[in-house]
Amino acid sequence: MPVEVGKPVEGGKPVKELHLNAYAKVNLTLNVVGARSDGYHEIESVMHTIALHDSITLREAGTGVEVLVTNSEVPNDHRNLVVRAAQLLRDAFAVERNVQIELVKRIPAAAGLGGGSSDAAVTLLGLAQLWKLRLDGRELMALAMKLGSDVPFFLEGGAAVARGRGERLAFLPPLPTTWVVLARPQVAVTTEWAYRQLNPAAIAARPDTTAMADAVKREDVRDVGRLLRNVFEDLITAAHPLVGDVKKRILRGEAYGAALSGTGPTVFGLMANEAAARKVAEELQALPEVDVQVTRTFAEER
Repeated sequence: MPVEVGKPVEGGKPVKELHLNAYAKVNLTLNVVGARSDGYHEIESVMHTIALHDSITLREAGTGVEVLVTNSEVPNDHRNLVVRAAQLLRDAFAVERNVQIELVKRIPAAAGLGGGSSDAAVTLLGLAQLWKLRLDGRELMALAMKLGSDVPFFLEGGAAVARGRGERLAFLPPLPTTWVVLARPQVAVTTEWAYRQLNPAAIAARPDTTAMADAVKREDVRDVGRLLRNVFEDLITAAHPLVGDVKKRILRGEAYGAALSGTGPTVFGLMANEAAARKVAEELQALPEVDVQVTRTFAEER
């Protein structure tokens, strides 16, 4: 993750501070293979980060772990994954230094875009740097898995095939810049509810993970659009028909394809160009119960 180091002065004393971006993701494919003995589910997913991001500032200030949020709907206690990430690192390495985490949210919560998981991953990476902790990749992965299934992916971002709970990652070359429309119907869908309702044995059509990974490697955005598939889409659309209506509207534009991201309710469309993306977004914004954003695929340089 890109990190700027600043040293603002507080009471005449320099304060160590890091500024970081936490990028959202979309699921190009999402397949649930079955339940696991540990209570989680075995999944296969091709994921890709997008330019939409939250902003996080870490500074050595405050008492213990403090979180400052700009949105009153975002919790600033243990319900927020950044708090749990910071406390997990403090406990694991017996760190006694204080940290103040300023979080500016742009990724909508509970939308299928991985905002909380990305925030947690960036917090782990940033605090490891701020506190000069010597963590190897395996240690970071183990900590990330304790926070959530998507968190390991966000330690690197870009494009990847995720398997298992999400911890078995095979990274892919990212797609060329592709414009994306995000449309989030204002309906409540929790991950827990979606997994409880899904019957893997009854899934009629599953994504082709191998074909999608190959299309991404070939940078064939048209083929990627054709192969978009999410096993939760029929379930979420049946419960919330607006999700299906939004997808149809996106596909009427110059879209390579559209699909549900995560367990929703956000639907994303891969668009032919920026003009097409903004035209579809303008049409969707006329709907009273849909939040719309235009972004693009994104991957940090390594």
